Amino acid sequence: MPNDSVQRSVREEELTPGKRVAHIAEAILNLYPASAAALRRGPLAGAGAAAYWKILARLDVRAGPANEAAWAALIQAIAVLTPKGKRPERQSAHNPAISFGAVLHAAGISELRLARLLNTPGSLRPEASVRICRRLAASAGHNRFNLKDIYELLLNERDWPLRKIARDYYRAEAARPNTSE
Repeated sequence: MPNDSVQRSVREEELTPGKRVAHIAEAILNLYPASAAALRRGPLAGAGAAAYWKILARLDVRAGPANEAAWAALIQAIAVLTPKGKRPERQSAHNPAISFGAVLHAAGISELRLARLLNTPGSLRPEASVRICRRLAASAGHNRFNLKDIYELLLNERDWPLRKIARDYYRAEAARPNTSE
């Protein structure tokens, strides 16, 4: 049953990125449809969507001006990937067994689009990440993957999250049977 209430706060340092995104994905899955729709439109419109602030409060995230856009993009991307409606078979968008790079390849995202995403400057990465997640959500069966990859892409300023996505994309390509013959 959907629930917009704030549950007990979880101390930020107690959660690994994987657990953090799993909590966010589950919270979004259980939102009322109107609250989830507000997150899909953009959690920082105006004063911000109440569901956005509740999720951050529950996880005890101290998003400030430096990383608020990244947190908003992460939550918006997860909301975009979360199936709509109230069907009982719905699952959260988090599936730790499938990498973001592999899903990008399986969804038919071109190497050019991948390169654009990976070369997007940090300040523009939130918008680019949400855009690619909208594309994945529109591709049947490509909306569940390890959301930790998106978390790292948005909230980690180092290069290794970018390299991991590229490595996983090209590993998926290499594992694909050669159909050109």
